[in-house]
Amino acid sequence: MRRMKRRDLLKRTMLLGAAGLSLPVPRLYAAPFEGYTGKLLVTVQCDGGWDVSSFCDPKTNQPGEKEITSWSNSNDVQTAGNINYAPFANNQSFFEKHFQDMLVINGVDMQTNSHSTGVLHSWSGRNAEGYPTISAMFAAKNAPEQPLSYLNFGGFSATANLIRFSRFQNVDNLRKLLEPETNGTDENGDPRPPLRRSSEMALIREFRRRKTETLLSRTSLINRERINLQAYNDALSSKENLKEFKNYLPASTELEGRVAANTQTDSDFRDQARLVTAAFESGLTSAADLFIGGYDTHTTHDALHEPLLAHTTDAIELFWQQAEERGVADRVTMVIGSDFSRTPHYNGTNGKDHWPIGSFIIMEKNASWTNRMVGQTDEAQNAFKINPNTLERDDRGGTIIYPKHVHKALRRYLGIENSVVEQNLAFANTEDFDFFS
Repeated sequence: MRRMKRRDLLKRTMLLGAAGLSLPVPRLYAAPFEGYTGKLLVTVQCDGGWDVSSFCDPKTNQPGEKEITSWSNSNDVQTAGNINYAPFANNQSFFEKHFQDMLVINGVDMQTNSHSTGVLHSWSGRNAEGYPTISAMFAAKNAPEQPLSYLNFGGFSATANLIRFSRFQNVDNLRKLLEPETNGTDENGDPRPPLRRSSEMALIREFRRRKTETLLSRTSLINRERINLQAYNDALSSKENLKEFKNYLPASTELEGRVAANTQTDSDFRDQARLVTAAFESGLTSAADLFIGGYDTHTTHDALHEPLLAHTTDAIELFWQQAEERGVADRVTMVIGSDFSRTPHYNGTNGKDHWPIGSFIIMEKNASWTNRMVGQTDEAQNAFKINPNTLERDDRGGTIIYPKHVHKALRRYLGIENSVVEQNLAFANTEDFDFFS
């Protein structure tokens, strides 16, 4: 009898679950794959609460009101294509290069000034725990059989048991793990012995094989345990595929390590961009979360925020450059956001505190829905109601945009809506905003 492929087994399990049988969607650790070639998703989590009034929802000072932005004392709002931006933190370079591939959604109410709740809300569309990131849902829907289907470099990474995320940052250590029997070089370029001798690895693999077979032979195993054990067993046979990953990784000399993003924050964001584009090209990965912290600027806001924002947009530009060079740029959708925003005025220490009204930026090459701004706020950064159908301001019949509206639209656009992975996770009684028409 022909052995059922792992992908066929997964699909059959999902179909049975959809039919109402009590077979859970498996959490896959790794499995053989043919190389993923579909759409790719990457999120950029700007942790701490960025200031959109100095970025994609620019605000100028108003007579008789507290100062909202110091840059507007001597500069005006700038425009690239149909998108307004603040002349701050080298924003001009970012927006002029990418406005044609960008959708800005302003006036999104995160409904909180709490970092933990803001992070949950921004990246799951919910303001309660237990719900997965959109990246986890995307990976579980599109490529659950990949060994590194979902990469996360920090920040919010909940999966709701749909899939497992992976993390790696030290390329040299990763190469050692991929080929433990191979001689290599240390950080100084000197030869190093293998982590394990071939004879030792043979014993380890034989032990794992026998242990897994023994566990799988138990008649008391429930279906979830059997599926997860089989996934683990299949992961062992994907070793050769994982070893190929080393051929896509950037050389250690191409990586910068952690560098200063401002006087209080260091970051490896540029290296994250290099590693994710390499993983996308390899066919091992379908979704990833990039992470940059330091945005919680309660003191000396401009002095801290300006270099950090410039560092962030510089790394995003590097991501797209690397994606072009690796031939995956046309497949990527990027979602950029934060916990919330900053207050529409400075505090007593020239900082800015928490403000719930923020923004998302969605980027994609050659899309029909880009070079657009939707959502509106007043000069004090309060959100206006928006008509879900026209996407225009509608004070009487519209609604405030919440993260759930952005996520619902993204799920539909990315093919997640009404799929098996959305079962029990759909947004009920939520207006449809067609941001991607």
